[in-house]
Amino acid sequence: MELIADALIYRQGDMTIAADHRFVPGTTLITGRIGSGKSTLSLLLSGQVKPDTGTIRRSGIESEILSLQFPEYHITKTTVADEIRSWGVDPNAILTVIPEAMWRRDPHTLSRGELKRLNLACILARDPDLLILDEPFSSLDADMKKWFCHELQKRKERITIIFTHEREIIPDSDERFVMRDGQLEDAGGSMQSRTIACPHPEETQSRFGDGRLRLLSVICLSLGAFISIGGALLAFVWWTVVAQKGRRLPDKRLLAALGVLILVPAVVTEILVGGGISYGIRMGVILLISFWAYAEFRGGDMLDIFVWFFGERFGFDLGLAAEMTLQSFHLAGSDLREIQRAFSIKGMQIDYKTIIPAALTLLLLHIRRADETANLLAIRGFQSGGTHKPKFSTFPKDVIMTIFAVLIAILSLIYFW
Repeated sequence: MELIADALIYRQGDMTIAADHRFVPGTTLITGRIGSGKSTLSLLLSGQVKPDTGTIRRSGIESEILSLQFPEYHITKTTVADEIRSWGVDPNAILTVIPEAMWRRDPHTLSRGELKRLNLACILARDPDLLILDEPFSSLDADMKKWFCHELQKRKERITIIFTHEREIIPDSDERFVMRDGQLEDAGGSMQSRTIACPHPEETQSRFGDGRLRLLSVICLSLGAFISIGGALLAFVWWTVVAQKGRRLPDKRLLAALGVLILVPAVVTEILVGGGISYGIRMGVILLISFWAYAEFRGGDMLDIFVWFFGERFGFDLGLAAEMTLQSFHLAGSDLREIQRAFSIKGMQIDYKTIIPAALTLLLLHIRRADETANLLAIRGFQSGGTHKPKFSTFPKDVIMTIFAVLIAILSLIYFW
């Protein structure tokens, strides 16, 4: 029984994840700082993410489970008992860990620690040939960590790969590695197995270095597209030229949902009063350019813009609100991908039968995250305003792109309105 990562390379933004190793029965511990690439490597080894180059090979593995870092993603049912059964486990089999008094509760009402305990108990009861755990010790108290380590010792004949930054309470391991800047190295600091050549990732998307010009361009192009079909076509040509090296778009499911939102009112308008086709084209171009321009979230961008424009007294609060709004949209896409992965781990998919628990999980994740952010701001004594010095990097291409965007808005106002 073995899992082989053969010259694995995966590019994620400015980081390149690389691994080349043969995992065999026993416990492999992989540590590393936050942001070093541990979670991404866990997704690669589990097959949830496909590598750019290299392969993942399995031999003698008939069952496998990946446990995601945040247990909320794994929720697919409305009661704890049904959640246990969704893993293919009889609730009575884990009665000592999850008492019967919890069975009728909604999993969403459990604390993160209780959810983590529920998740790990179900996974251990399944006892798969390959078990990949991403930060399994987070949110657990000391007693639960010791219990979990004890249970893992029973898996000597199976493959267990643990990604963690836990240092105090960890299981005995047969192998130890460290993730450093995306590279899987042995605990001594040398590259494991053999060195992998990692070419520098190429820039795949034309990006504005200056957030002010990016926002101005999006506003001008949206205005031109909203005014008329002619303006929409000019805006689309602008996008085609500017984004020719990298047209990064939203997830296809999100794109389909937005398409329906545009298509339905367009068809209704066309049938009732006419002009629906024009509306659909114009709104489609606006969304296309907006998603392209803001496909990548850059922390501090909105705060810089609002403080620069309104000053620290008013701009700080407005910029902070805009920053948190953009971040929530970015995190929503990330959460949706993780929820889809969690469903696939159980052999399920998001459809009409499971859309409600999936949507509820997404909503409650954002509510919990907003509550945690509010508590953090309150603890730090934040009331209103703040000190912030905006910094912008303006490049010649930013100016040229913005000039043409402004010209499109002007031409649309003069000739098409």
